[in-house]
Amino acid sequence: MESTEDSTVGSTVATTQSTPGRSRRIVLGVPSMVGLTLAAFGYAAALTPSLLPRKLMFLLLLTALGALAGYAVGTTAWWALRKIPPLGRWQAPRLLRFGIPAIAWLVAFGFTPVAVSWQGEQQTALDMPSTLPGTVTLIVMTVLISTLLLLVGRLIRLATNKVAGLITRIGPVHRWVSGQQPSRVHRSIAVVRACVAVAVIVLAVVGLRVGISALISSYDSVNANMEGQEPTNLGLNSGSPESYAPWETLGREGRFYVANTMTPAAIGEITGRPAQTPVRVYVGMEQGDTPDARTELAVKELDRVGAWDREYLVIFGVTGTGWVDPNAINALEAVTEGDVTTVAVQYSAVPSWIGFVIDPQTTIDQNRSMIDGVLAAWRAKPADQRPELILFGQSLGAMGTQGAWDASDTPVDVTAEIPHVIWMGPPAAAVLWKTWQADRTSGPAWDPVVGDGSIVRVLVSSGDTSKGPKPAPTIVFAAHANDPVVYWSPDLLLSKPDWLEPPLGPGVAPEMQWYPLVTFLQVGMDLIGGGEPPEVGHNYSANMAPAITLAVSPDGWTQENTERLQAALPSLRYATG
Repeated sequence: MESTEDSTVGSTVATTQSTPGRSRRIVLGVPSMVGLTLAAFGYAAALTPSLLPRKLMFLLLLTALGALAGYAVGTTAWWALRKIPPLGRWQAPRLLRFGIPAIAWLVAFGFTPVAVSWQGEQQTALDMPSTLPGTVTLIVMTVLISTLLLLVGRLIRLATNKVAGLITRIGPVHRWVSGQQPSRVHRSIAVVRACVAVAVIVLAVVGLRVGISALISSYDSVNANMEGQEPTNLGLNSGSPESYAPWETLGREGRFYVANTMTPAAIGEITGRPAQTPVRVYVGMEQGDTPDARTELAVKELDRVGAWDREYLVIFGVTGTGWVDPNAINALEAVTEGDVTTVAVQYSAVPSWIGFVIDPQTTIDQNRSMIDGVLAAWRAKPADQRPELILFGQSLGAMGTQGAWDASDTPVDVTAEIPHVIWMGPPAAAVLWKTWQADRTSGPAWDPVVGDGSIVRVLVSSGDTSKGPKPAPTIVFAAHANDPVVYWSPDLLLSKPDWLEPPLGPGVAPEMQWYPLVTFLQVGMDLIGGGEPPEVGHNYSANMAPAITLAVSPDGWTQENTERLQAALPSLRYATG
């Protein structure tokens, strides 16, 4: 005969399984009062200005995510508070349960036209095209998207519970659950559900990795594609018949780079003086299984082209795909009057944002190896037969090249052998930018004074004429105050950044405020929005000539030369991948 205790346990196990009524409550149950209230706050906070104004799609996604972030915080906090005995027994009056969220959302909806107006003002201030949604459109679409995402989350929860219910019916698991004390049965089933949830997360991660692998493979195919590319006008460059780096191995970006060297005539039109033919060295990622192997080949190419006999040698940190910005290389060749060799090494074929997310160490390893290898070869030459070194890194390339040093290194350490350094749009995680910015002696975070200010200069705007050329050594950071790449970091989740302390930098809306979680989402959305005009966000095309001439400052170079160079760069720009 079944005991009373066994009967109780069996009943408890049965009632904890998903029933139709319980399933409906999970999916269609009334949302949390606290969750809905904080969701209104999250929605309103997401509408406040960020570093860049947003297009409609990103604005809708951001407001929906802001509302859901607020809802998640509210429901989690209320769940935790309900564990306190007095609060656990308290039942809010119906008027309170529905009235407080209703008032919160009415206020949030009333704030919407104000926020839309801020977006318009920001677009106008930054010379960006207007993409303003209607207030009603914004509200309706946000509610629909938020509701849809909430339902998806609840359906995942329901599916997890059902799978856990099926598992508890399996013989060994059922016997384990049924063998618990009645007071612990619910806890045991919760353990099963937690295990299922973990399994779902693991499967999602595995699926994501598989998807990323497939995406990487697709970019590898793009990298190998030689359609529309011909090995013409290569001269001494990599990819030429005499090169140790064959044309086919350079990758798509490398082939564009070596086939479009500046001509002496084009350089002379800018400088007004005779010029030499520059040399471009490039090693594709396929030409070595390790960073050191690719570096060794790059140094071999430098020896082949006679790079040590030139006036300048540029070490160029490429972005994720191996891209070399045409504006950057053309400006470097013009400023050095063609008496220069530029060396670049590819380390991947994926866009920078993918490389930054999945494997930021790769760019650091390759650039550290390249810088160390080139410096070792440079040191081996007689002191009077060494070219003057220039280091250039843009975006992920700036982070990678900074990885050749440690956080404890100073500007003096960096420029001990490389007197000219240009870092454009360095990511917030770039070791030297992050450290020197935090340890600045004066100035705001977006225009820091590093040390005594004699070496490091921050170019916030191309029109900053107060920072004219000076003798080397010089490190130039080009970093817009509204560049999300420069300022987005996980720290934004829970702490206010010092770059949002007044005075705010040029181009940053005065209404911008920091909100936990929300600002992290806002700046992250700015990160992928793209399409900024020159001198806005991560677009440094207007800063290229000023930054490079500020760092290199060759004898006889004038402000008029810089202006002619900047004006000429758009017409000199060649096609890339």
